[in-house]
Amino acid sequence: MSKKAPLWEGKAIVVAMWLFARLPLGLVCAIGAALATLISYMPLKWASAYRVALVNIMLCHPEMPYDEAAKLARRALQNIGRTLTEFSHVWTRPAEQSLARITQVQGLAPLLQAYEEKRPVLLLTLHQSSWELPNLLLAQESPMTVFYQPHDNEALNVLVTKARESTGSTLVPANATGIKAGLQAMRRGESVAILVDHNPNSSNNPEVPLFGHVVRTSNLPHKLIQRYSPLVFFVGCHRGEGKHNDVRVYIEPAPEALYSEDEATSVAAMNAKLEELIQRYPEQYHWTYKRFRRINGMQCKVYDKRHVPALLRAREKNRGITLEELL
Repeated sequence: MSKKAPLWEGKAIVVAMWLFARLPLGLVCAIGAALATLISYMPLKWASAYRVALVNIMLCHPEMPYDEAAKLARRALQNIGRTLTEFSHVWTRPAEQSLARITQVQGLAPLLQAYEEKRPVLLLTLHQSSWELPNLLLAQESPMTVFYQPHDNEALNVLVTKARESTGSTLVPANATGIKAGLQAMRRGESVAILVDHNPNSSNNPEVPLFGHVVRTSNLPHKLIQRYSPLVFFVGCHRGEGKHNDVRVYIEPAPEALYSEDEATSVAAMNAKLEELIQRYPEQYHWTYKRFRRINGMQCKVYDKRHVPALLRAREKNRGITLEELL
């Protein structure tokens, strides 16, 4: 069980967030990107967030030269900095202000048709760009149960939960209690949303390929599909090139293989679709998530700072890096 943050610390973070949200969004995002850029130029031994992003990108793209991977990691960290600082606006200001940033929604019609037919719907999403906004948008269309990981910081948890539920969704923890709520929502013919680019804790989940590495992957979507036959959509977003930090949402039907009765086939199809979506906007994906802590059934410490010399050797020769060099 994770340790709860001290009450004073939680309140201090929330107060700082409220103060930060008084600044214009453009300035907030610029500050976030600037701080992330500074981190990316620190020595790898100390720049843990940048190092994690770099290792993830190099493991997913072993053929990529170091210089190219480093540039992508830096751009990704800048986008993460923008996203994390913009949460001060998303979580403390009226939802209408955040929703006004959405300038395009692709693929909404089939989803609305499913809602109209009262069919259960499963929405699979990932940590990409301004990933809070699609949930705020779609919760307006139909009752939606959203799985989430509660924050250790109780004060922040209250703030975030209130913001995420402000347009009609219901948040449930990613545990047995939450799963029960998700099953009830499916039974009622409603929608359930799950972030599927995370590491599930239970060993009951299968291990399937992701970017060429076998990783533990959640089988909850497969179980819901087999039990309730929902329509499945992948939902995500990316930042456009327009002004005012515009966000463009996409909703895409899941590949047919995801509906397979075979668990391994279904979950592998889910990861393959994740790869496709990540590759579409790689600089906007949250590469700082430690997805490769477990590979091929073994605990791996690929993000440890003791691997800095191996990364420096790769930089010197401008080459990629292998998993074996990080074990």
